[in-house]
Amino acid sequence: MKYPKDLKISLIIATYNWVDALELVLISLLNQTIIPHEIIIADDGSKEETKQLIDDFCIKNNISIIHVWHEDKGFRLAEIRNKAINKATGNYIIQIDGDVILQKNFIKDHRNNAQKNVFLVGSRVLLQETISKEIIKTKQVKFNYFTKNIGNRHYTIRLPFISRLLKSPTNDVQRVITSVRGCNMSFWKSDLLKINGYDEDMVGWGREDSELSARLINIGLKKHKLKFSGIQYHIYHLENSRKGINLNDAILEKTVLEKKLFAQNGIHKNIEAEDCKITAIIPTLNEEGNIKTAIETLNFADEIIVIDSCSTDKTVQIAKELNATVYIRPFDDFSTQKNYAISKAKNNWIYILDADERISTQLRHEILTVLKNPQAVAYSMKMNYYFMDRLMKHGSFKTKKVTRLFNKQHCKYDGKLVHEQFIINGEQSMLLNLLDHNSDKSIEGFVQTQNFYAALKANELHQNNDRFLIAKLLFKPPFRFVKHYLIQLGFLDGFQGFVFASVQSYGVFLRYIKLWSLKHKK
Repeated sequence: MKYPKDLKISLIIATYNWVDALELVLISLLNQTIIPHEIIIADDGSKEETKQLIDDFCIKNNISIIHVWHEDKGFRLAEIRNKAINKATGNYIIQIDGDVILQKNFIKDHRNNAQKNVFLVGSRVLLQETISKEIIKTKQVKFNYFTKNIGNRHYTIRLPFISRLLKSPTNDVQRVITSVRGCNMSFWKSDLLKINGYDEDMVGWGREDSELSARLINIGLKKHKLKFSGIQYHIYHLENSRKGINLNDAILEKTVLEKKLFAQNGIHKNIEAEDCKITAIIPTLNEEGNIKTAIETLNFADEIIVIDSCSTDKTVQIAKELNATVYIRPFDDFSTQKNYAISKAKNNWIYILDADERISTQLRHEILTVLKNPQAVAYSMKMNYYFMDRLMKHGSFKTKKVTRLFNKQHCKYDGKLVHEQFIINGEQSMLLNLLDHNSDKSIEGFVQTQNFYAALKANELHQNNDRFLIAKLLFKPPFRFVKHYLIQLGFLDGFQGFVFASVQSYGVFLRYIKLWSLKHKK
């Protein structure tokens, strides 16, 4: 069966003070037809006996096991799993508990079903109390359909061909959160890092796997249920205390209702500044009404540069009072202004923020998280675009992406007068959280902005020797209106959608009038 060729498996086993069960799990690992790249024990505070078992098992069987341990401060499964995930060097994580014995093809089945944009969830056969006590003594790790004293007997049947036919990945979050088993799951590590892993606010037994799965669904993944494959046998034990389950239920409910993407208290919650130093750059021209809030939203940056185009209001004064580094330079075009500011930056990582944009707490955490272990040289994001006090949900806003976070060693602006683009040498990735853009609240301000952009675009066309054609003047402005208002469903944004499409159309009209003027200038 086809699976990604770059797949490298890290197996994570969660455990707490049950060496007899953990030993059986490790014995079953020796029988696997496919051996994982590495084995990591996520230990939620076990006593010395667990460490001794691991050390002895490694010596006896000539294998290596990574033991990730933290102090016993109660049930903190989410936290210890995050520590293990962070330690993993493989790009694919298979996650089990320290009380499940693996059928010999368990790792192979997860590997063979791994695919991009999907996470896997399996089931478990229940070993009843009688046989569980017996196998602790006999060290038995092989079972089948006819084994006595087992529950969910049909889960012992392995039929890989039928399993492939029954593939039905789902993104129905309600179905997912009621069917996941944290003792039998697998995911791409990069997907776990995107959502910042488990939510460590979830302490005590229960729901941490459901909450994690909900966020994976919210970022666009699907869950695939392994049927007739990925078989494991759960050793009987008394149920854990459900103290704290109400709090965990509330966190899960909030994640589902608010469609949360990112765990604030997750894998990377205490990121040291030296790991991800950032220079934030704000281009300005008469932004006294916005500059204070813009600088405050960048409180995570190590350096803030304001590149000002000779403002006549108090923009520069306010920026200096807030300890930003200010450079004043006459405006020629956006690319040159930004490239100049980038050349002054002390740090390699740059974040460009327009003065009317705001970074949410969620986006701030995500930026700091990806820079802990960057997988790209530039990161794009979508925007929440507010116009005349309304969040615009249709038109071009739904798909528009902007690249604002990048490494200056690999990226630069391309020199266009308006709507500048990046030259990126390397991988580009997408952030999950959205940037808030607060456009002009007044019609007058928005019209002035369109007039300014029209002049820049006309100059660009003129410099490129583009011809003025009356057909473009006649047809492009109405087409811009039709495209935004009708084709891209801008009319669903109400009166503001109509105003926006109309003024955008007017901006295109101005562009060609100004181009005509430049062509006929004496």
